[in-house]
Amino acid sequence: MTARSLRRVQDADLRDKVVLVRVDHNCVKDGVIHDTFRVDQSIATLYNIVERGGRPILMTHVNRPFDKKRKEISCRDEDSVTAVVRYLQHKLGVVFAVPTFRVEPGRGILDVDTSVNWLIEDLKHRRVGGVYLPNTRWFEGEEGLAAADAVAARERFATQLAGLADVFVNDAFGSWQPHVSTFHVAKLLPSYAGLLMQKEVQALSALTEPRRPFLAVIAGSKLDTKMGCVEAIAKKADHVMLGGQLYNAYIAAKFGVTIAGVDPLDVEIAKSQLLVPEVERKLVPLSTVIESDSLDGCGCVPVAGKCGSGDGDRIRARRLADLKPGETTGYFLDVSAESFKDARVAEVIAGAKTIFVNAVMGLTPAGFHEGTAALDAAIASNVDARKYFGGGDTLQEFKSLSPGLYMTALECPSYYLFTGGGTVLKALELGGATKLPCVELLTAADGEEPSRLEKPKCMALESCDCGPTPA
Repeated sequence: MTARSLRRVQDADLRDKVVLVRVDHNCVKDGVIHDTFRVDQSIATLYNIVERGGRPILMTHVNRPFDKKRKEISCRDEDSVTAVVRYLQHKLGVVFAVPTFRVEPGRGILDVDTSVNWLIEDLKHRRVGGVYLPNTRWFEGEEGLAAADAVAARERFATQLAGLADVFVNDAFGSWQPHVSTFHVAKLLPSYAGLLMQKEVQALSALTEPRRPFLAVIAGSKLDTKMGCVEAIAKKADHVMLGGQLYNAYIAAKFGVTIAGVDPLDVEIAKSQLLVPEVERKLVPLSTVIESDSLDGCGCVPVAGKCGSGDGDRIRARRLADLKPGETTGYFLDVSAESFKDARVAEVIAGAKTIFVNAVMGLTPAGFHEGTAALDAAIASNVDARKYFGGGDTLQEFKSLSPGLYMTALECPSYYLFTGGGTVLKALELGGATKLPCVELLTAADGEEPSRLEKPKCMALESCDCGPTPA
């Protein structure tokens, strides 16, 4: 960041303060943590708060418990914070208390009731290491989607959250949407950026002002939510590669074919937004895709578009150059590894100085892995580029398909793994991290020096650079 600086948790007086910490621990599926990366990345902030005398109350959202069709909130065990709390207790060796609030069927939790005060007293007297609130999206006021009066519900929830603590710390880079727990409560308390938030925002600045050539690799299943981001990145990047349904919609629009599983509306979006000259000239085509007769594949893990089960006709490699206008195809479920050996593709990857990846190239749950694994390997071969990966699915597949490379990336200075790929895309679309409403609230006002904010009382150590106030 340049023009405006974040108010940092390091600059806050936390001694004997209750600190409300918004984290992004949205890593639970069916009640199980599939990847602890997001939780692990937030631990430094928790240590900082506790070491400097603060008492933490944590909160995160988990999944999407609001049913859009029924307009109801369901508070199911598989969407609870239980798995995260167990992991933190095991990792840190301290007890986290989770309050229980009354649930109104269909509306979720209406209020943060006074029963939580007993736990806060235990927190202040160090009888528990921390308090972890229930899934923020269980509360009617978090988004206001199930409330008759959304504005009133949000205001009430924000006031109740602010009443729990003295200070608010936002460490949830991956949660960019301005909901009550990320945005509204920050207006009611002294608010600071956690250590992870600071690190992510700093890394993001390398993408808003990248070393060139800049290559972006983007995939996704929802064009209506991704397309604005793709357009913005196409303006910023020198080269763009697409995968998943994004690429399928582009292929259908470009070659005039009907691809199984591709919504005609997505094809129209691709025609109007991907085939425009200023975007299309940035796109780097991947020449060969993997076609399947069904979404389930054949039960094997295809290699080079060839089926290993003996039923080879159901899965095949298709070169885009062989597609004929008006043709109807099967499902395109991956990009062939051979595509990354094409001279143009190899040249773009090898020559890039900045690479951003928010992409899983194939339908990995059905065994279509080769495109993603080949992409990761090709990017790793470029030792001169700064490589940025972001997105829950992106990191999970990076870890599972290329575990050795993933472990290297965790410590390698040429890699950076974002906890929130969607946040990066949104920030690039808006023009920078400080354009995100939740981050903007954490920036110092014009003329305000963060270093001159309230100084921490850090145990009066002689070596502390705060030092005693001069007489």
